[in-house]
Amino acid sequence: MTAAPRNPPRWRDSLFGAHKIRAACRFVVAPDIAPQAIEDVADALRAEGFTLAEAPDGVVVLRRGSVIGDTILNGTGLTLITKRIGPLSVKAIVVVHAAPSGEDAEVTASMLAGDELAPVITGAVDAVIDRLIARGIPVDGPGWTRSVDLPRENIGHPKTAREHGLLR
Repeated sequence: MTAAPRNPPRWRDSLFGAHKIRAACRFVVAPDIAPQAIEDVADALRAEGFTLAEAPDGVVVLRRGSVIGDTILNGTGLTLITKRIGPLSVKAIVVVHAAPSGEDAEVTASMLAGDELAPVITGAVDAVIDRLIARGIPVDGPGWTRSVDLPRENIGHPKTAREHGLLR
C-alpha cells in the first residue's frame, strides 16, 4: 500500500449500520493476504451456519436457509420468534472474492440475499477485518456500502452475480 492505510469503517460506523440491508464490504490488502482473507470470511460465515455453494474459480459463494423457510417465517408472523432466538432458516447468499487494485487486492464480501441476516454477516466480516489489523496487516478501503452500489463489473453486484448464475 502506497499511503498509510486508513482502516475501513465497520458496519456500525457506516451510514447503513442501523439498517438491515443487503450490503457489501470492500477492503484492500496485499495480494498475498487476499486468499487468506477470503478464507477467513468464509470460515466466519460457516461458523454462522452458512454452507459453501458451487462457484467459479476465485469466487466463494456461501448460502444459508431457503426460500421456503424464508417465506414461512416472514409470511406467517413467525418472525416474532426469530427476533427472540435469532434467525432460523432465513435465506441469505454471500459472495466473497478478490480483484487486483493497483499493487494491492480488493476483497469484496457482498450480500446478494439476506436482509434479516445482515447483522450476522456484517459482524462476521468486521471481525475478520479486526483480526487482520490486530495481526499488524495493513487494511485499507472504502468499507461498507449497499450491494447495488458496487461497480457493475464487480461480481458482488446483484445484477452481475445473477448473470454469472450465483443468485438462485
